[in-house]
Amino acid sequence: MSPPSHLRILCFGASITAGFHSFGLAHHPYAKRLTHRLQTSLPSTKIDVEIDALPGDRVIGGRYLERLTPHLHSTISTGPASAKAATPRYDWIILQAGGNDLSNEQTPQATYTALQTLWRLCLSNGITVLALAVTETSHHQNPRTRARYEELNAWIKAHEEEGFFVADVCTAVPWVGMEEGERRRVWDDGLHLRPRGYDMLGDAVAERLLEVVEAGRVRGKL
Repeated sequence: MSPPSHLRILCFGASITAGFHSFGLAHHPYAKRLTHRLQTSLPSTKIDVEIDALPGDRVIGGRYLERLTPHLHSTISTGPASAKAATPRYDWIILQAGGNDLSNEQTPQATYTALQTLWRLCLSNGITVLALAVTETSHHQNPRTRARYEELNAWIKAHEEEGFFVADVCTAVPWVGMEEGERRRVWDDGLHLRPRGYDMLGDAVAERLLEVVEAGRVRGKL
């Protein structure tokens, strides 16, 4: 199948999506690496990648829904000036959320329920969703914390809906099990990544997105 002529992508989330590191004095969003990988793998495709990231934001009691809504469609003229048709502004929204909710003692089930509202809002507006698993933290050394994250990620990975896909980025950028020297190069403060880590995250996102795009699948679960 021929590659798409144009891919319009929004990376949407909180501090990980922003590429937050060095106490917020610098940012290195994974979208940079994602864009490079897509341009390299799909040279005939026009790639537009935008970022909307608000560090600290939460799905429950935060501004995720408020921030997401304006991104869902743009209005274009069709025929007479009075006739307007809403068309999707993006082909894909890459959405990561939930970690800040767990940190604020929301349950995995409540967080998953709130995430479904965001996903379905995108899908109902004709936008394909790539949901990212919630990245690990240094707190995964605590069995209770690790169990809560694993439960939420299990809900995310098991979710099936037309136009919905998942990238299990935790396997690409783990905290648990990473060799200590490599961890120091990849992780910044136990929650956020260094530029090397964000590039690894971008690689993982790109590989999953390319897997779907190259298979010609933008609906259904691959």
